Amino acid sequence: MADDRSGWFVGALLGIALLVVLSATPLPWFVIAPGSPVDLTRAVVVGEGRASTDRFLLTDVNVTRASPLRLVTLLLPGVVLERETRVTPSGASAGISSDVMRDAMDESQAAAALVAERAAGYAIPMPPERVRIAEVSARSAARGTLFPGDVLERVAGRPIRSADDVRRAIAGAEAGALLRIAYKRSGRSRSAFVRTTAIDGHVRLGVVLEPQYGKPALAVPVRFAMGDIEGGSGGLMMALRIYDALHGIGGAPNRTIAGTGTLDYDGRVGRIEGTPQKLLAAKRAGASVFFVPRANYADVAGERDVRIIPVDNFADALRAL
Repeated sequence: MADDRSGWFVGALLGIALLVVLSATPLPWFVIAPGSPVDLTRAVVVGEGRASTDRFLLTDVNVTRASPLRLVTLLLPGVVLERETRVTPSGASAGISSDVMRDAMDESQAAAALVAERAAGYAIPMPPERVRIAEVSARSAARGTLFPGDVLERVAGRPIRSADDVRRAIAGAEAGALLRIAYKRSGRSRSAFVRTTAIDGHVRLGVVLEPQYGKPALAVPVRFAMGDIEGGSGGLMMALRIYDALHGIGGAPNRTIAGTGTLDYDGRVGRIEGTPQKLLAAKRAGASVFFVPRANYADVAGERDVRIIPVDNFADALRAL
């Protein structure tokens, strides 16, 4: 009897150890699953607050590092597996990736407020422009030193305020020339020496640049309480919520309106990832309307239970409502 109990105990310990290994062993993939929608009617407060007859939902996805044990969740509806390189900037640490996503959320909030207030009739000036790295080429000597999300401040001593400034700063440099790059990452100023790279017959830093704007001077204050939601794909829905609070959208009342899409400062709606998972989250929350960037429409075009509205810009969404 004692041997039986001892054998059972050893077996239980081995089973627990196996579960720990299966759950803790990281794999080069991420599990993407439908998240919990955020009710923007409560999470976004505009001025002193205006009652809305509609409910606006920001749909999100849950992104978790895959492990052998977590692969079981692929049996659930809407859960998919994505390679690590499609989810995080190549070569970036988890901390850098998280910083990039937080910055994207901050910028999406600023863009949403500016676009919505301008659409509601307020004269909001464009905020100051800076230059941010969107992508680092696999052939660039800057790879591993500079990362997506880094904001360029100076290149070879020249102040950087536009992509043209970067081109002028490296004009005349030879391939392999060592240039001092001053940049900001996660709000902290840094500097590094980076060699130029010959790409397609031209001397380049080997990075793709995009504009980044400061905080706009809003006519009506907007407060956001988004919890731990990160990324920029909620811009369109936040702008709709803000516009409704300022101006009212009209149409049939008491709708549950969900959607996804990045939003540029000029009102353009951009492509996102995880459209099917976000649609499933919206359906579970009772949405009757789901906005989607036109570039992602093919991902959910076969949906029949929810009205899918593809849009190119913020004005398209207003007209649809």
